[in-house]
Amino acid sequence: MSKAVQAAALLAEVRETGVALTGFPAELVPEDRSEIYALQDALIAALGPVGGWKIAAGSEAVPLCSPLLEGGYLVSGDRLSIADNRLTVVEVEVGFRFKSALPPRSNPYDRDEVLAAIEGALTAIEMVGIRFAPGVEVPRAVQMGDLQVNAAVVTGAVVADWEGLDLGTLKVRADIGAAHYEVDTGTSTEAVIDALVWLANEGALRQGGLKAGEVVITGARINQPVGDAGDLVVASIEGLGEVRLMLA
Repeated sequence: MSKAVQAAALLAEVRETGVALTGFPAELVPEDRSEIYALQDALIAALGPVGGWKIAAGSEAVPLCSPLLEGGYLVSGDRLSIADNRLTVVEVEVGFRFKSALPPRSNPYDRDEVLAAIEGALTAIEMVGIRFAPGVEVPRAVQMGDLQVNAAVVTGAVVADWEGLDLGTLKVRADIGAAHYEVDTGTSTEAVIDALVWLANEGALRQGGLKAGEVVITGARINQPVGDAGDLVVASIEGLGEVRLMLA
């Protein structure tokens, strides 16, 4: 059994049972990006299929990405248990739903081809979950291999006419229970599109490329503590609408 498969088995068990890990074998910690991706792929093999991708657009020249589980995608108005999913953080992100597949091919997709494959943009809530007990120090490489600590993605309605929006200056709001957060800065439209083109041509190849119906989230605009059971999370992005999640 490979290092990645052994590590994935530990993390997959937590996702399935909710019983937190109290440590992680040092010999199973990924040592570089290729091992991080091998761990992600092993988790998908154990728990898949893929429903979309997570990418930190604009964070670095070659961004870190992760496939996300189809079963982790929810729609606005759904409920999600904090305890069962070991939720820690709420993030608000710009997402994109693809209407056409972009399978691997010998010549790279250009910007126009990637844009033509997009159905539209949307407001998304990402729920972050940690597979470890409180107080346990978790190597960043393990967190990145654990599908970048994704627990769920809640999607709003798709906005087809999004290309005229300046994604870097949109007002983004989140209410988590009684707490209110608001920002009006973020990754530029150009950087987001560049990241999507890179994902189509490189990042997603290991899972057979981008597929029709998949949703890609592009990095946190708001990142805040999860709140309490019974709280309603309401997130909105100017021009892209609102999305809601009830915490249980």
